[in-house]
Amino acid sequence: MLVLYIIGGVLAFLFLLALIPVRLELAFREGFSLVVGYAFLRIPVLPGKGKPEGPKPPQPPKEEKEGGLTPVDRLKRALKREGFWGFLHALADFAGEAAKASGRMLRHLKLKKFDLYLQVGGGADAAEGAVRYGQIAAGVYSACGGLFTLLPCKEKGVSVGLDYSSLENIVDFSACLSLRPLFALKAGASVLWHALPLLKKLR
Repeated sequence: MLVLYIIGGVLAFLFLLALIPVRLELAFREGFSLVVGYAFLRIPVLPGKGKPEGPKPPQPPKEEKEGGLTPVDRLKRALKREGFWGFLHALADFAGEAAKASGRMLRHLKLKKFDLYLQVGGGADAAEGAVRYGQIAAGVYSACGGLFTLLPCKEKGVSVGLDYSSLENIVDFSACLSLRPLFALKAGASVLWHALPLLKKLR
């Protein structure tokens, strides 16, 4: 009985961890930056630390695939065994389920913050700068409107400006998205389950 209590406690703890949202904090100023946050942890992902250049160590010889079959060989065998249309049917089913799972996961993706400022430099040619500003502003506002329809956001700001005294185009962007791991795991499990028939055909 004690073992069951321990297993139940571990499962409950893992379930609670899966309910804590994972945050993605994106920014672009002089370059892209990405920070992954979970609870009190913040892990910088971009920009990554550069690796010192040096001679590359010799690579071990690549081992042959199981049974000496490459993925292309497996695909050819699957096509021969299942037929072209049978294989395409399995592939279409998998692609459809993957799209559904992505849509379900997208519904649980939250856009917590979105802030975008663009400055178009029009110092070189005022007329050309005005035309470029109009094109950029129309594209940005349209794209952001579509994004906010898909992912509603309470804390958002979008601004496009034109500076005739500057030649420089400036981008200042930051956003924060969150997703509970439980929904990502559920979507991944659904895709994997529906991929089994296709994987069997590739055996």
